[in-house]
Amino acid sequence: MKKCRLYIADIDVQFIAGIRRAVSRCQGIEIVGSSGNGRTALRDCLRLKPDVVISDIPLPELDGISLLHEFQRLSQAPAVIVCTHFYSDASMQCACRYGASFFLCKPIEMATLPELIQECGRSSRQSVKEVERNDRQSEAERLRGATVHKLLKDWGMPVRLDGAAYFIEAAVHCHGDALLLKNLSKGLYAQLARRMDTTASRIERSMRSAIAIAYDRGTLGQCFDHRPSNREFIEYLMNAVDQTAHSHAL
Repeated sequence: MKKCRLYIADIDVQFIAGIRRAVSRCQGIEIVGSSGNGRTALRDCLRLKPDVVISDIPLPELDGISLLHEFQRLSQAPAVIVCTHFYSDASMQCACRYGASFFLCKPIEMATLPELIQECGRSSRQSVKEVERNDRQSEAERLRGATVHKLLKDWGMPVRLDGAAYFIEAAVHCHGDALLLKNLSKGLYAQLARRMDTTASRIERSMRSAIAIAYDRGTLGQCFDHRPSNREFIEYLMNAVDQTAHSHAL
């Protein structure tokens, strides 16, 4: 199991020593560094990438609130536990507004600290995974949308049409869900209507009109020997996009 990486930013060396003793018996936590200077702590955290930071508020050069603010600029910020004598409603609200996971008043209960650190570490790693997954998903959606855009142009469908936009949205966000195609009105059309702030009937009409324009141009003849229904065209489009993606992956 991956250890939770902990960094401590505090000017009180006795407090840091107390944390070290508290976590020394916990195999799931690794202290990767500490500093009594806020600016140094920020540089260390950018380099060491801890999962969790324990920070006081009064720190030289860069105080704990400013440190939290700097962490917010990062795409993968650590979870922060603020531990301080410097308590006020304003400081607590400010720390929470800038992303503090917990706000603890010194002296703290050291016996329960390791469990709290590990909980924050799990949340931090889950957030990182979510960011990475969203990045991968966004790139995949961008590529899928570009593929659909090209296919529609090749088939003679003007991409400026509302119907074309609905086809692109369907292929990007609704592929791989057979249930959406079983009942278009309550499935695909309804989902697209919610996403694009319109009505299912307008989506159905716009798609049908876009297909008619492309078919009347004669360019859909390479794909169909008749004017396809919305369902037929959507299924054909989905398959064409999947085949294109597969060929690019080879």
